[in-house]
Amino acid sequence: MTVPIPAYNLLLRWLLLAGLILFGGWISWDQGILQNILVSDPTRITLIIAVTFIAASGHCAVRSLYLSSEQEALQRIIAALSCSDKPLNKQSSLLDHSLTGEFLRGLLHKPAKPELGSANRDAQLLAQVMAEQARGQHEAGWFVSGLLIKLGLLGTVIGFVLMLAPVAELESFDLADIQGLLQRMTGGMGVALNTTLLGLVCSMLLGMQYLMLDRAADRLVAAAVHLAETRLTPGPTGD
Repeated sequence: MTVPIPAYNLLLRWLLLAGLILFGGWISWDQGILQNILVSDPTRITLIIAVTFIAASGHCAVRSLYLSSEQEALQRIIAALSCSDKPLNKQSSLLDHSLTGEFLRGLLHKPAKPELGSANRDAQLLAQVMAEQARGQHEAGWFVSGLLIKLGLLGTVIGFVLMLAPVAELESFDLADIQGLLQRMTGGMGVALNTTLLGLVCSMLLGMQYLMLDRAADRLVAAAVHLAETRLTPGPTGD
């Protein structure tokens, strides 16, 4: 029996995670942590990281809504089949324009008596196509998640360059010169640490979101394949 997927469960879980992220961001802003990180960075790498994270999180919101609607379409097919003893065939009106409907319709349009082994190959190919449609766009999100770490490391390198550059300009060891040197070195160290910290945190939070989406896409494909194996009956070769 196909395990039912709760209605809009993915979207609700993403909203819960997004709410926690927003709450943590508000706390950081209220305590002045985010302001200090953004204002004290002359390279603006921290701003780029923050904007990229927000844009990628918006993509996660769109994908969570899309996968939730696909789960709902699958649930409608399962619910309709649960109320009927008839197996699914290609003349059924249950198949809509969802990913599950296209997957099942593709299987049902295969010949009733295919060559040996071709049915399994067709099912595997259609399942791979459905999996690509369900989670293909997430690859860009994982790239962005890795990019945030690389931006943080780039900020680290630039910060150390800013920290060590004043040393070459030091001409004397007067107290005033040493104090100015330490101030500029502190600013460079701040850039290095702040960009690394923000890049790592945003990358981890974005990775959590895309991991949630990937798992939902995998469960959707698995449920569709299970439904096809248990309730699918090929129709006649002709229309």
